[in-house]
Amino acid sequence: MIKNMDSFKLSYVYFFPVVFFPFLNIYQFRNDVDIKSWLFRNLLVSFIVILIPLFLNLSMIITKFLYKDQDKNTEYRAIGLGLLCFVFLTGSNYYQFQKFTVGTDLSIDYYRMALMLSFLTACFISSLYFTLKYKKYSQTYLINFNAKTIRLMASTAITFLITMIAFFVV
Repeated sequence: MIKNMDSFKLSYVYFFPVVFFPFLNIYQFRNDVDIKSWLFRNLLVSFIVILIPLFLNLSMIITKFLYKDQDKNTEYRAIGLGLLCFVFLTGSNYYQFQKFTVGTDLSIDYYRMALMLSFLTACFISSLYFTLKYKKYSQTYLINFNAKTIRLMASTAITFLITMIAFFVV
């Protein structure tokens, strides 16, 4: 029997895309005639699937710091595992990009554009989902509406800042 269901869900959320996306991408490449649409779809989906839970856990750990909650172990593991999987998937996608675009007119700017767009999309989706999760989490604390709103904005500001930095740097 699984003792810690959050830990199991965490491993499933991150390892499933990292293990199966590279093989799925190669299968799709063999069956798709348009390399540009295949590559852009591949990059967007694989980055977004990893970044949404990573941004969500980053916002949640900031919320737990702001509310002085002591139970942060799941978020620490989630962020560490998410960063590890993001680095691996970025390397895997970059390798596939370099391997499958030989002899085509695709440049690295195409890869960078997909990475920037996936950061923006993941930030937007995770912020929406985090707002719902934050509303449920903050109901257990008795503070006024303004303090809850300020803490919500502070929790989501870091992911927005990371996204804007990635947008202008990448």
